[in-house]
Amino acid sequence: MHVVGDLVGKEVVDSSGDRVGEVKDVEIVRGKQQVKSLVIKEGGAATKIGIGEKKVIPCNQVDTIGEKVMLK
Repeated sequence: MHVVGDLVGKEVVDSSGDRVGEVKDVEIVRGKQQVKSLVIKEGGAATKIGIGEKKVIPCNQVDTIGEKVMLK
């Protein structure tokens, strides 16, 4: 499984189903094949005008990963 390739580009939504952003990168624990956190580019109106911010989401805040990444 290519974790980074499988996650990058996935939509991220919160527990209410609201779009939070999109996975832009994955932080891996050094020396292990374990995901530490997801780096997302926030969605919404700010993204449309080019000022969306990057946000780091620790893996313990991720509920499920499927077609979308669902947060707790």
